[in-house]
Amino acid sequence: MVITSGMSIAASDENLLNMCQACHGNDGNSQFTSIPNLKWQNQAYMVQQLAQFKNGQRQDKTMSKVAKLLSTEQMEAIASYFHNGKEE
Repeated sequence: MVITSGMSIAASDENLLNMCQACHGNDGNSQFTSIPNLKWQNQAYMVQQLAQFKNGQRQDKTMSKVAKLLSTEQMEAIASYFHNGKEE
């Protein structure tokens, strides 16, 4: 899968993106009022927040578990995907 900014997510990582999309929406527009929209969110901010979930600085029942699965490269690729407002 090619990300709009030129970064890519390997086929094996597509499942991780699917997990993100399940809650945050295919293009980052969440259908759930309790889940933040990520579409066009600042990329560096998203990577920082994911890193904080991963290292325990931020806590969330779901996000802490998901972030622990991500490498820095995957965080950057996913942040790029949502930052660019990828449409289906």
